[in-house]
Amino acid sequence: MTLIIPKKELDKIKQHGEETYPYECCGVLIGIQDSSPKVLEARRMKNVNTELPEKRYSIDPLELYKVFQEADERGLQIIGVYHSHPDHPAKPSKFDLEHALPNWSYIVLSVEKGKAAAINSWRLSPDRSHFEKEELQIIE
Repeated sequence: MTLIIPKKELDKIKQHGEETYPYECCGVLIGIQDSSPKVLEARRMKNVNTELPEKRYSIDPLELYKVFQEADERGLQIIGVYHSHPDHPAKPSKFDLEHALPNWSYIVLSVEKGKAAAINSWRLSPDRSHFEKEELQIIE
């Protein structure tokens, strides 16, 4: 599968990761869920994890619900989430796997010493046992 994302939205994710370093940033991907899902907006969310914000992210359920409602009113959907991994690879962790939802894209940004580095997108396998790398098609 291929996730289509505008360069400006990808740049917003990178900037968010750099601004929150050494803590994880997080956000939702709003767009159109199709055979090739398309991101129209990468919406910043606050990481409300207070125990391990450098290794985990949590999104306030009420804030997430509000974004679901707003997207629905616009005829759009939440098609995934993004988050950063400070000084770690741009691949999902075991914790990410345990909390993933099917049919969503998961963009993971590696932030090395405060600078955005590798960025990858992932989808949960049908049997929920692992993530499969998803191609990123960057458009203007």
